[in-house]
Amino acid sequence: MIIIETVVKVQRGNKKEWWILIVTLLALLLFFLLTHFLSIYPGGYSFDKQSGEVLIGKGADIQRVALSTDNELKIALLESEIIYLKTLWYVGLLFTATCLIGTLTFRRLKLKKVILLTASIYVVLAILLSISYANSLFSIESLINNLLK
Repeated sequence: MIIIETVVKVQRGNKKEWWILIVTLLALLLFFLLTHFLSIYPGGYSFDKQSGEVLIGKGADIQRVALSTDNELKIALLESEIIYLKTLWYVGLLFTATCLIGTLTFRRLKLKKVILLTASIYVVLAILLSISYANSLFSIESLINNLLK
C-alpha cells in the first residue's frame, strides 16, 4: 500500500511544479507571438517588399533598398537568412522549454542521472545553436552592408 501511495504522489507532482510548467508554456507562447508579429528577438531583423523597394528593419531602424536586377539575388539571400535566423530562435525557444519541462519531470520522478544527462546535452546543443545564430547574424550584417553600397 505504501508503494502505491508513493507512486501516486510522484506522478501527481505539486502545485509549484504545475505553476512552473504553466509559466514556462505561457512565456514560450509570448516569445513566439513577439517574434512572429513584432520581430522582437535577438537580432530583430524584419523584411518587407513594397512597390519596387525592400524594407529591411532592425528594431526601430528601417532601411530602404531599391530593387534592381543585380540586387535581386542578394535580396533573396537576405530574406532566406532572416527566415533562418527566426527559425533558429524558434528552435532555441522550443529546445529550452522542452529541457525545462523534462528536467521538472525527471526531478519529480527522482531520476538524477537523467537530469544530468539532459543538462549536459542542453549545454552542448545550446553552444552549437549560439554559434550558428552568431554566424547567421554576421551573414545578415554583411549582406545588408553589401546591399547599401
